[in-house]
Amino acid sequence: MWSARSRISRQLVRSRHTALAVHSPLRQAQALTHRNTFKDVYTQQQRSFFDVKKVIQKVLNFRFFDPPAKIITDKVDSDAEIASDDTVVEELAPLKLLGSLDKPTYSIGEFARLADGGVMTTCGKCVILTTAVSQSGRKKGKDFLPLMVDYRVKYYASGIIPDTARRKEFAGSDEEILQSRVIDRVIRPLFPKGFLEETQIIATVHSYDPDNDSLVLAINSTSAALATSDIPWDGPVGCVRVVQVDGQLVLNPTESQKEAATLNILYAGNQKRTIMIEAEGEQIDEKRLSEALRFAHDGVADVLKAQRELIKLHGKEKRQYDSFTIDKTLKEQAKKIGLQDAVQAIQNTKDTKKARQNAEKHVFGKIISVLRDQFKDRQYDDQLFTIAAHDTFELALRDQIMNQRRFDGRPLAQIRQINARTSILPMAHGSAVFSRGDTQALCSVTLGSLDQGLRLRSATIDPSDESEYKHAILHYEFPPYCVNETGRLGGINRRMVGHGALAEKAILPILPSIEEFPYTIRMTSEITGSDGSSSMATICGVSLALLDAGVPIEAPIAGISVGLVSEPRESSSRFGKYRLVTDILGSEDHYGDMDFKVAGTRKGITALQLDVKIPGVPPSVLFESIEKAREARYQILDSMDQTLAKPRDTLKNSASQTGEANIMEVFKIPSTSIRYLIGKAGSNIRSMEKSTGCTISIDRYDGTVRVTGPPGLVENAKNLIVEFTDGTFFKIGDTYTMKVAELMDFGASLESTRPGKHRAFIHISELSLQQSQDIRQHLKIGDEIKAVCIEAGISGKMSVKGLLNNSPHGLGITGNSANIKKAVSA
Repeated sequence: MWSARSRISRQLVRSRHTALAVHSPLRQAQALTHRNTFKDVYTQQQRSFFDVKKVIQKVLNFRFFDPPAKIITDKVDSDAEIASDDTVVEELAPLKLLGSLDKPTYSIGEFARLADGGVMTTCGKCVILTTAVSQSGRKKGKDFLPLMVDYRVKYYASGIIPDTARRKEFAGSDEEILQSRVIDRVIRPLFPKGFLEETQIIATVHSYDPDNDSLVLAINSTSAALATSDIPWDGPVGCVRVVQVDGQLVLNPTESQKEAATLNILYAGNQKRTIMIEAEGEQIDEKRLSEALRFAHDGVADVLKAQRELIKLHGKEKRQYDSFTIDKTLKEQAKKIGLQDAVQAIQNTKDTKKARQNAEKHVFGKIISVLRDQFKDRQYDDQLFTIAAHDTFELALRDQIMNQRRFDGRPLAQIRQINARTSILPMAHGSAVFSRGDTQALCSVTLGSLDQGLRLRSATIDPSDESEYKHAILHYEFPPYCVNETGRLGGINRRMVGHGALAEKAILPILPSIEEFPYTIRMTSEITGSDGSSSMATICGVSLALLDAGVPIEAPIAGISVGLVSEPRESSSRFGKYRLVTDILGSEDHYGDMDFKVAGTRKGITALQLDVKIPGVPPSVLFESIEKAREARYQILDSMDQTLAKPRDTLKNSASQTGEANIMEVFKIPSTSIRYLIGKAGSNIRSMEKSTGCTISIDRYDGTVRVTGPPGLVENAKNLIVEFTDGTFFKIGDTYTMKVAELMDFGASLESTRPGKHRAFIHISELSLQQSQDIRQHLKIGDEIKAVCIEAGISGKMSVKGLLNNSPHGLGITGNSANIKKAVSA
């Protein structure tokens, strides 16, 4: 799915300055290459379905049926199928466009034989090995599940040698971190409470196929590895991707379908519940989004069916483990000591996070202190007392929410007080501070040339492909002081990467294309205070900063988080009473069951993310949450409009020489002139940029030139480039001041002193009326001479003799001396 900032660029021939980050399809894959465009496809899609069907099958490789998965193990024949093709066809609406035709295949017993669980999953050309290992026994001091998930893509999986000094894979890229987090979010809620043994999941892509989603396969492969192992885990879980192309929902799309999509949903769940959602869309209305989620939930059924067959064949008996839970006596005693105090602390409304924290600490301190005295004869450590205090306060807070009362006194559907200001950083191109309760984000926008885009590096991007640049970037920072803690600054933080990616994904659809607004846009958010939903505050703050910078965004955007408290909490089969909580506090996020983040404009949703702590949420609860989020989003947008409702008319002087927004002129030069325009190591372009005040870029493949700058300067730069490359830079009879760049026995290479430093040649015979054998008697490197053009073209031929009297060329140009030295110095 691509925003307006990227789709327009992708309809053109892909150049170095494509708008946003994408993965170029591999040469061997059946997908559109960077030599193709979607222009013809979009044209065809305006016709009837039956007309476009032919184009889709030929160009986009869409499929009209989708066979089920099959399993290959050491006990099952390789051709055995879980269900017949007829069954699948009956379950799908006729003539529905579907994605990849390839079948996922699970193989057990050949690789990773010593691991607790190991599955090799193959789908088309995509091959993923997923392993699951859990160390027996809990490490002392751990009161949480130490789950480590790593997703990696090998460079050889795409037929690429790493572009690193040692030609080895480097540490996980941001994309790999994000995909590791997704897998973690899918499987973590299904581990039993009290299971705290160190567990590691490694999903390695050994062969990459852009038409078969490697993340979807990795999630399903992880589920299969855990479900067939002896590690305690309440799976399986199924994952699918759903996109909307030309108004139709497509299950498990190909790469080209994903690029053309206006909605992209990664969905994981089991038979009755949703466990994880990651979605992005181009302002999709809530009704259509709910339809897509239902479609995705139905699509999970076949994935689960295949995994259940695998479990029947190879599932191991789950191991016994030492559940880390406090005994009933300790728990009941903690409730007697502190439950009423916890209820009173919650009912005594506290306006600030610090006040609520102090009240919570007081309850914790009382429970732990009394328990120490009461159980001093038993071998209990303070960690158990802390857990008992935690569970007591959790019980009180959840009970109060079920009875319609929140820690800060708000009704369940009310958002916190909002404060916002813009233009608070004088030197930034755009800035804003957005506060919602005690959550505060300081946001900035910086505009730069297209050459300042971020070059993407990953195992699925060929280093020689110069089109892989991002020109809209959002960075999120969460310093320790924002929660009144000390800690380390810098380095890769998975949480920051994830929150920044979510905010960026929400913002991208409203940004203008680079043809409309030819800038690289860097957005930043520093969380200066956090009490829940800092990523949503980032979206609001960055939206205001973009308006302050004068970026012509399509519409302001806001984000909100909806929480959940349900009873009974730990049940994976029964879902009873529940309460939805709008704009959750940090404590409500910590003690609650769900964090459902929704971002969008008044027109529709642009990003959505679901995290749960319980074994899934019924889809009906999510549909209700989406409606709650819509109501809150409108309120936030109304409040933001009071601060700044539309982009400023002009850019700040620090962003533009004139205060006017830059424009971009796009044109082509002859392919034979590309190397002359670029010059040695880009010297000609750099010289022109300096002299014209514009940014110049060129596509080395087809000669497309993009000139970016203030309106008054772009036209001059374009004229200079056209003159430089159209073969008429040197015109017969014109006189030029040239600098000697290189000497040869038979002549000299001259360099124009005009912008661009065009090269020309002068033969030794054209230096003087008298014959000369040694050119070094007349010239040295660095000399400037005046010469007349005797042969036109990009690389002209010059003559000093033509400037002298009685020129044999008959040009009629009179020099002031017959002596070459005087002609040189004239």
